[in-house]
Amino acid sequence: MANIEYDPQRQLFHLHNATFSYIIQVIRGYLVKRYCGPALEQFSGTAKLEDFSHAFNIQNDAAPFSLTTLPLEYSTLMGGDYRTPAYAVRNAHGQLIGNLKFHDFQILAGNENFNGTLPTARTPNGQTLIITMHDETDTLAVHLKYTIVGDLPVLLKQVAYRNLSDNTLTITHAASLQLDFDDHAYDLITLTGAHLSEASVTRQPLTPGKKSIASNYGASGPQGVPATILAAPATDDFAGEALGVTLLWSGNFNYTAQVDQFGNSRLVMGLNPELFSWQLKPGKPFVTPEAAVAYTTKGLNDLSHIFHQFFANHVMPVPRRNLIEYNTWESTYFDVSEAKVLAEIPKAEALGVELIVVDDGWFKNRPNDAGQLGDWVPDPVKFPRGLRPVADALHARGLAFGLWVEPEMISENSELYAAHPDWAMQYVGQKPLRSRNQLVLDLSQRIVQDHLIAVLTDLVRTNHIDYLKWDYNRHFSQPGSPVLPPDQQGEVGYRYTRGLYRVLKTLRDTFPKLIIENCSSGGGRLDGGMLAYTDQTWTSDFTDPVYRMKIMNGFSLFFPLKTFVSHFTMSPNLQDSRVTPLRTRALLSLVGVTGIECPPSQLSPAEAAAVKASFAFYKANRAELQNGSLYRLHPSHPNQDQVCWLITDEAKTKAIVLTSAGVIAPIPHYQHVLLHYLRPTMSYQINDKKTATGAELNFAGVTLPLAHGDFSATLMTLQAVSHLPQTTTQANGDIAKLPF
Repeated sequence: MANIEYDPQRQLFHLHNATFSYIIQVIRGYLVKRYCGPALEQFSGTAKLEDFSHAFNIQNDAAPFSLTTLPLEYSTLMGGDYRTPAYAVRNAHGQLIGNLKFHDFQILAGNENFNGTLPTARTPNGQTLIITMHDETDTLAVHLKYTIVGDLPVLLKQVAYRNLSDNTLTITHAASLQLDFDDHAYDLITLTGAHLSEASVTRQPLTPGKKSIASNYGASGPQGVPATILAAPATDDFAGEALGVTLLWSGNFNYTAQVDQFGNSRLVMGLNPELFSWQLKPGKPFVTPEAAVAYTTKGLNDLSHIFHQFFANHVMPVPRRNLIEYNTWESTYFDVSEAKVLAEIPKAEALGVELIVVDDGWFKNRPNDAGQLGDWVPDPVKFPRGLRPVADALHARGLAFGLWVEPEMISENSELYAAHPDWAMQYVGQKPLRSRNQLVLDLSQRIVQDHLIAVLTDLVRTNHIDYLKWDYNRHFSQPGSPVLPPDQQGEVGYRYTRGLYRVLKTLRDTFPKLIIENCSSGGGRLDGGMLAYTDQTWTSDFTDPVYRMKIMNGFSLFFPLKTFVSHFTMSPNLQDSRVTPLRTRALLSLVGVTGIECPPSQLSPAEAAAVKASFAFYKANRAELQNGSLYRLHPSHPNQDQVCWLITDEAKTKAIVLTSAGVIAPIPHYQHVLLHYLRPTMSYQINDKKTATGAELNFAGVTLPLAHGDFSATLMTLQAVSHLPQTTTQANGDIAKLPF
């Protein structure tokens, strides 16, 4: 149970649960972070703050403390603290508003929702602290919101601004959080990348100066995920201190880690100030995205486990059984049709498929990517009877029907554009900049949001759709709105993302059983904001199973298994022409939400048998493969691009070890891997054969099957002996009996 305690004598706020404490103190009116770490019963302040000035400090009322070294909670620009600011607001004179000072506070039940159109984590039975600060002229009020999430070592932070004056204020920088530390003995861990190469993990020590990761793409983007980790240098997956931060946000963002001239460090995360400004009208609020801070002393696997629990239980929609999918894209590309889909249904059903998704190309005038985006009417040649016959045929067999859409985009050859050219994002008087032959709909306009809600609601209801693949295939350019006045053009990106959330939330509320898959040319918009409204994510357009596993390994630092969609694909792979063994393609498609991209009718007998067997194995182990606890392991003698995962149920009575071997070494070695996380006193049967205690498997390890050839994959099952069923069958996990 999370609690908030206030000591009025010391003006000290202590937010804590059984695992975590966060402590704030009001000092000379300034809000100062005193502690962030393992739970404390009490705090006396034995770690003393610096109470002296340095050369050239700006004189202010914080003396004897200096604003250049105080670990502030929310720092202004040019107020005596020259480090990266958390905010910048200009008054009617065009000048920056000064430092914020403590005004009052409230302690409320639950997680106070500052704004219903922004994603907010669910925190039942908790408390929220709201600290209000004013500048010295009482022009601006800033409300800092803090909530601890249940029993997790996770702190939510969010900020709301309110204009107290009679004049419009201009916000040019608005962070969701600021974290100050009195040293810089941390490594910064980031996820960066590109289309087809998402979630590349980089680790580097903090050094003097600034390191920033940002997006001005309109989406979070594959180039950088709005999430980062500060880890002690010795921290690895299994032990050590780590603090992770992420935004529940899908638009332009920035986070900056800075080491100042005194060796102190600061992390600021929030909206990207490059393209952002906001006209704050008198009496009106502005709210930043919610941010989450997680902390552990038990290594990166534990930090990931905390984030996985946070997203799965407090952010993502109510859990459901995600379905095994056949997607038509790599079968037909744009040349999809009713006849082709109906022909594949019996073959797909025989494999064990539960959902068939009609991908791009189903709507009128769409022979290629220059086709007609925006109208969402079935092509009369490809689907002469509309989509309902396909939906009805699937439902008659007990299968689900899914459809690909790209609702945020519009093409200039569409009827929608002819009727409403002002609904496209644009700069006045400039030629439009196209990408993938399309423009971006201006979701900052409520009328555009209402249009999408009406069109999508009708599409889902009329065609009895069970699943939407929601794609987003280009980034912003010319992010202007023809309906906003000149001084509000900097609001377009923020208003767009908030509008997107409104559309998604309305669909979820209208169709609570609808499965929505997030896609942005793959994992280009995999972030905490989209997870609040979607059930799963197409992890990457790069369907090479070996590289996809590496991409998912990066994303696993923050996001749970149920997020990842991973399908059986062709060999040679259609993107990189890599030839991978049948066993590898089958095994590496098992994690997260499985499915198939190849046309079922064109599988060889061996491929069909492998897919059918792997889907049967998946169904028997769906609870673990979709919702289990994921831990990254490290085999001895690792090969290039090797990934090894342990996946367990919550009670640790059932486990799977999955390895993607990469390129094998010329000198063969047995690879041993320590499992670390099994219950030490419990005995486990390995692949329905040898039995060993959890302690032995954790500390002495187990030998992985010897890899034969490049890009092989292995899978090992472990079952607690006391929990074995009366009859062990292949469905209970003997992968060795599968025909590949």
